[in-house]
Amino acid sequence: MRKTSSIVFIASALCLAAGVAAAQGTLNTPLLMTPATPALTQTGSAQETFYANRLKTASPKIKAIVAALQTRAQQEKWTFTIGYTTALDRTRAQLTGAKIPANIRALGPKQAQFATDALKIVNEAIILQHIPHPVFSCSASAGSFDWRLNGKVSPVKDQYSCGSCWAFGALSAYESSYAIHNNVIIDTSEQHALECSGAGSCGGGWFGGVWDWMHTKKVATESVLPYVGHDAACPTSLPGSYQDVVWGFVNPADPNHPTVAQIKAALCQYGPLAVALFVGDDQPGKPDPFRAYTGGVLNAPENGVTPDAVDHIVTIIGWDDANGAWVVKNSWGTGWGDHGFFKIKYGLDNIGLAAAWVVAPNKSLILPPKYYELVKLHLPIPEPGPERQLPIQNTMPLQH
Repeated sequence: MRKTSSIVFIASALCLAAGVAAAQGTLNTPLLMTPATPALTQTGSAQETFYANRLKTASPKIKAIVAALQTRAQQEKWTFTIGYTTALDRTRAQLTGAKIPANIRALGPKQAQFATDALKIVNEAIILQHIPHPVFSCSASAGSFDWRLNGKVSPVKDQYSCGSCWAFGALSAYESSYAIHNNVIIDTSEQHALECSGAGSCGGGWFGGVWDWMHTKKVATESVLPYVGHDAACPTSLPGSYQDVVWGFVNPADPNHPTVAQIKAALCQYGPLAVALFVGDDQPGKPDPFRAYTGGVLNAPENGVTPDAVDHIVTIIGWDDANGAWVVKNSWGTGWGDHGFFKIKYGLDNIGLAAAWVVAPNKSLILPPKYYELVKLHLPIPEPGPERQLPIQNTMPLQH
């Protein structure tokens, strides 16, 4: 099999055409590797003990649910394990919250045109300002890939009992893009996105709205505005730190139906992707397996799943062809799944619907005025809160 290299930086095709990326399959900037995630470094014994201890002290109801699911697992030959996860202590509404725009099909081409125009402007600025770009050896034809192995996945977080998965999915993908372009893992504030982006609430929302907001507004760090897991008023004055420049759908022609090949290609070109899937809920005599997942490859369809049905946002970070599965990061804390990560069969539960990428710029990049002129044409900027009343301009390097 011929090995190819994908270059992960803003508008790689444009920079390649300009002759910016001459290196293939190597890094032209040093990588500041972050500590590997527990899921990659620890054996399963500690995790197994955690789930076993929880089950010992569980209520009779929980024990019955776990027992019923384990029986089904044997009968239906599930390739994943079941246990008493922290997600079983919450409702579906508290754990989900995806609200995909009804006009998403029409939005796809429009967003693609904006992405093309914005990337052209940004790449011109990158070249003129001699901004370094990272080059990774990532082939969509490889049998497996995992961005954690490159130290580009931020730690798993917990949305608590708030349907804010859309904010976590948006900022998880953004944090990985920032790590790819700046060689450092950051911790952004989901609470800031929840309170100020206008993209949703604890009752649900849409990750694209967070990224639109971040075209002109900088999201704060977690230390500035920690996550509390409930709706609140947008602060009148809050220092932001991180901005994005563009985002797009993996399949602009049909955002709801990207192919496996398209998702792999986007993972290589842009990094981890925000995607939707269907989690499902308990039915009489048939408890939901997803919330009780503790490891392995999910291969059982959720209760009530129908074509294009989604209710949750997660982040695809890689793939595993040997198991025909995506490697995914969730936002339910480390007391669920494989330390908060999971694997799921390609196409199961509509995983990958609305798949989208986002680009974080190099921290030294100064965005030109014509970028903001384009943003105003593409996206009328709403005026719901004081933090949005600053002029839409940027004459200083992005903060870091």
